[in-house]
Amino acid sequence: MSESLPQEYIEARLDVPREYADAVCDFIIENIAAGIVLEEEDDSPTVGIQFYVDESKTGYREQLAVYLASILADSGITPPVISERRIKSLEWIEEYRASVKPIRIADDVVVRPPWHVPLPDTRYDIVIEPRMAFGTGSHETTRSCMKVIREQFHPGMRFLDLGTGSGILSILAARMGATYIKAIDYDLAAVQNARENFAVNNVSTPCDIFFGSVEKCEWDEPYDFVCANIIKSTILPMLGILVKLTRSGGTLMLSGLLSQDEEEISSALREFGEQDFSILRDNKWLTYAVRKR
Repeated sequence: MSESLPQEYIEARLDVPREYADAVCDFIIENIAAGIVLEEEDDSPTVGIQFYVDESKTGYREQLAVYLASILADSGITPPVISERRIKSLEWIEEYRASVKPIRIADDVVVRPPWHVPLPDTRYDIVIEPRMAFGTGSHETTRSCMKVIREQFHPGMRFLDLGTGSGILSILAARMGATYIKAIDYDLAAVQNARENFAVNNVSTPCDIFFGSVEKCEWDEPYDFVCANIIKSTILPMLGILVKLTRSGGTLMLSGLLSQDEEEISSALREFGEQDFSILRDNKWLTYAVRKR
């Protein structure tokens, strides 16, 4: 006999400083709820995080409060208040679905949840199951990466996607005519989510989706387009390998970077002889597009 749905859910919400939003979202998804909704305003120093919890999981508040206190301990920032309200089972599903809107990027790219109808004037329609905090097109780094791909990716290119997450960037590359895609993530949940999204989008491009990191590319020929949407502390140690994995004249895209990372990343690129790069800025986030010499 299948289990019945809970009669009620807890709708929880908190506002966290923007620089801590990634970490808090990851913690919630890994430990508390399978999906979240982000509420962001461009000029706001905080990000609203909303998620839904089974009414029986009342201990989530203490679990989240302990985590918030630990990451904010040395910042002098008071841990945010977690507000909640109880809603009926079907009501939360309806509210969650209503909160996830299609996102238009670079004019002709639309990212939408599977329950939303395609939008008009869309050349590249991408369907993403919103099970992850990032990779639905709403985060600055995802938006910027998709803009760079839309501008610089061309049919016939081989695409490497490190930190693939939901697989959204690889799916756009497939839509735009990639001949081969390798997508990699060190999070098993992300790998599974990417595989599901590849299937939902009927990706027919030859591709491999791996659990791991850059070691999965040890014997690969250089790629035409390499994307590493991760974080600075992960990118810097592997930057030399990423440069080698990018063919001469190809594009190396680096993202998941903050404004304060600019000097260090730019200096590191120049040390590897790469000086032909542009930086796309979105709020406090940076995305590098490097033209490999």
